Amino acid sequence: MKKIFTFAIAVLFVQAVSAQKPDRSQRPKPGPAPVIAFADPVVYKLPNGITVLVVENHKLPKVSASYSIDAGPIAQGAKAGVISLLSGMLNEGTVTKTKARYDEAVGQMGAEVGVFAGGGRASALTRYFSDAFLLMADALRNPSFPQASFDKLKSQSLTNLKSNERSATAISGRVVNALSFGLNHPYGAFETAQSLNSITLDDVKAAYKKYVTPSRGYLTFVGDIKPEVAKVLAIKAFGNWKGAVLTFPVLAKVSNPVKTEVDVVDVPNAVQSEITVTNLIDLPMGSPDYHAVLLANQILGGGADAKLFRNLREKHGFTYGAYATTGAGRGQSTFSATASVRNEKVDSAVVEFLKEIKVMRTEKVSAEVLQNAKNLYNGSFALGLENPGRGAGFASSILINNLPKDFYRTYLQKLNEVTADDVLRVSKKYFGHDHARVVIVGKTGQFLPGLKKMGFDVREFDSYAVPLKRK
Repeated sequence: MKKIFTFAIAVLFVQAVSAQKPDRSQRPKPGPAPVIAFADPVVYKLPNGITVLVVENHKLPKVSASYSIDAGPIAQGAKAGVISLLSGMLNEGTVTKTKARYDEAVGQMGAEVGVFAGGGRASALTRYFSDAFLLMADALRNPSFPQASFDKLKSQSLTNLKSNERSATAISGRVVNALSFGLNHPYGAFETAQSLNSITLDDVKAAYKKYVTPSRGYLTFVGDIKPEVAKVLAIKAFGNWKGAVLTFPVLAKVSNPVKTEVDVVDVPNAVQSEITVTNLIDLPMGSPDYHAVLLANQILGGGADAKLFRNLREKHGFTYGAYATTGAGRGQSTFSATASVRNEKVDSAVVEFLKEIKVMRTEKVSAEVLQNAKNLYNGSFALGLENPGRGAGFASSILINNLPKDFYRTYLQKLNEVTADDVLRVSKKYFGHDHARVVIVGKTGQFLPGLKKMGFDVREFDSYAVPLKRK
């Protein structure tokens, strides 16, 4: 009887295992998008214009606070570099504490405190947080602006500029923006030795008075703190702060090239060339195209499984990695596809960049490719919700970008509603092929002849975006 019972159990076990064995010839169907659940912050408004957001989380005895000033793009003009110097000067002591004493006070608490022209941040254990937060407020409201510190920071900026004179990466960073937006645009301007040398301490003080202000300010608390306690602390630190009233700048629209152009900068010592294929776009976060563009960008150049990476690295071995980014916001931003490529393969790489962009604009992606991109966003978005501060970030983003209140709660729903037709449509609209700039910074002697032979209209610039006479 015992043997019969044992045999019956074995048969049932085999049947259960067989029933559970997956059919590996069929791809599993994707599950539903994760349910979005996060706590809304408590929101206060101070009389001086600061919006206070508080997210309670008592799992750890720690609190973080950040202050950000929504000033928008700042035109520095002939004084390019003044905002960077201002950021440095805000960390050089206050009217009541020298830099050494200030840093010592932060260090004794084991806190993290830092400020810059656009705001500041403080993080500490709950028992020390109030003191750390008030130190941040003190640095923002009462900087001492010592002349010796200004001279030191200005000298360091000039040294850094000098050290990057032959860096293809640094040159590309400024030239791409300068050619895309123009030298007189806030996004196109850059520091030079001339602009830095022209900046005085009075210029820094003037920039401080104009831009470091409670106007358009957002103060966020996250962690082991009650909303009512955070409000009292915010009033204590910033309640009587007054400053200039900011308005978000409205900038003139910049046009893309009439037809795709290739702009090159010669860096004779470069081992690799920096390639950027870029065009300007208008994509507010509230646009009905927004979620489709996220997926289109992911499919084209979002990572190691994307088209650019698999083509330029896996197939051709031109680079360690090729990627794409698509900006969004209240003003013009950019679509850019980038890679660092061996000099001798630049001409071929440019062809492959344009080819993949054209494919996105002319051919629908497969259901599998689209679903994989959705799965990645579903997972990463849900994982990000583990950060207790994410809710406050969502709330401030909704306020700043004038988004619907349910924008983030319906985020994945809208993402998963995107079709292959949507991806094709937005690729045509936002990924430039016929009206793009291909900016290449590297050793031109190794790739210029090949580009010209392929029929590209090539324009040459120096490392500060000044056009050179055609040879």
